[in-house]
Amino acid sequence: MKSRPKREYYASLVAAALLGAFALVPYGQKKWRAHAMSQRLDAIEATERAGACHGEPLSPNVALRLERLAPLLASWGAIGGCGAGGTGGAGVGVKWIGRNTTGGLFQMITQANYVHFNNAYNLILTEQITRDLGSKWSFGVLVPYLHKRYNDYLGLPTDISNSGVGDVNALLTRRFGRINSTSLTAAVGFPTGTHDARYKGDRLTQEKQLGLRRFTGSLMLDHTLDQSWGVIVLGGLAAYRGGTNELGNYRAPTGSLYAFAGYFLGPFVPSFGVSFTGFTGPDRDRGIEQDVPLTLVAGNASLEWSTDWIAIMAGVSVPYALTGVTQDTEAVTPTKVTGFQPWVAAFGISVSPF
Repeated sequence: MKSRPKREYYASLVAAALLGAFALVPYGQKKWRAHAMSQRLDAIEATERAGACHGEPLSPNVALRLERLAPLLASWGAIGGCGAGGTGGAGVGVKWIGRNTTGGLFQMITQANYVHFNNAYNLILTEQITRDLGSKWSFGVLVPYLHKRYNDYLGLPTDISNSGVGDVNALLTRRFGRINSTSLTAAVGFPTGTHDARYKGDRLTQEKQLGLRRFTGSLMLDHTLDQSWGVIVLGGLAAYRGGTNELGNYRAPTGSLYAFAGYFLGPFVPSFGVSFTGFTGPDRDRGIEQDVPLTLVAGNASLEWSTDWIAIMAGVSVPYALTGVTQDTEAVTPTKVTGFQPWVAAFGISVSPF
């Protein structure tokens, strides 16, 4: 008599699973129809492009679609994010995904990221200049300026700051697809940021430095899905953050996966996204492991406004650490390595001059 309730329990689970599957049928049909329509449009577009090569004009529908999407599928934005030039990187952060600026000899993006800590803050100002080399390639440079301030240094009533140019990055982007909907960006960081700053003879810990005095590198892959209501960006980022320098300071490699969605509201594009970031191990300061998160999930929100020649973005990123490493629980200012991490606020301006 005790087995009957168990059978009824399993029967209830099966029934619930079947009902859930039936409930997802309309959603699946909608996604399948959207996928089929996208394939049809791509096929039509390929045909029209082939005709255009022979002097035949594009059809009005396809021409309108390309005009609407071309600024979006250029895969643009500040590559370094809040990790450029010495902060070490805490994932993807705030990302540009709205309408790009068009025309001009080059594109210039100025972005300020404010990283808030309990007793400190970092202000990272990046200047990124890129130039298209045809429709498939672009080359650029990113120069970060860092200001890192820490209150009550070592538990004393003393505030310190470290400011200057961080690690300069060279960028190279290759776009793929008939409408450049996929892009791969490689970045190489040069050791231009100071790595051995001191306060009264005491060398600052590595996260307070402006650089590592080591070359860094990253690869970012973006894919854009256009929708009737806006745009979806899917991608991943893998970064080598310099390894170990001669002082025994170490920054672990990291990888991120992310998804963003932006909605068209006239010249405005509000967007929301989520990213997941993992580190291969804890960072070390002069050989000693630091209190650091190892896996992070971050929620991101931003609002962009743009014309053909200028775009403005404001956004925020709130990371949450799932796992981390704590070495010294009796520190004067202990680091919280799980739970909510320092939030990031960003403001950027993009222009395409001349």
